[in-house]
Amino acid sequence: MKKRVKKTSIKANDSALSGAINELNLEIKKLSREKTQLKNTLEDVSSDIDGDHEKEKQLQEKIAKLIEKEASLNQKKKNLQTKIDKVADRMNKISKIKSEMSDV
Repeated sequence: MKKRVKKTSIKANDSALSGAINELNLEIKKLSREKTQLKNTLEDVSSDIDGDHEKEKQLQEKIAKLIEKEASLNQKKKNLQTKIDKVADRMNKISKIKSEMSDV
């Protein structure tokens, strides 16, 4: 009888070990799927970041061009204001001369 108990005990242990191994295998498969999903998500996020960086670079270039254009326009504005001031001075001188001539 002792031998029968041992055989039953060994079979029970084998069955328990097989069940545990099967559960571990299932858990490994589940974790592998999760890992694959996380890798895919990471690749998508990385791709989105790369796209955002490229867009940011393009926008920075546009901003730089606009700043240059603004500087150019401000210089033109300054030059025009100088010309307007000169014309205003001439007009004042002409008005003064006209006024002096009418007094004579």
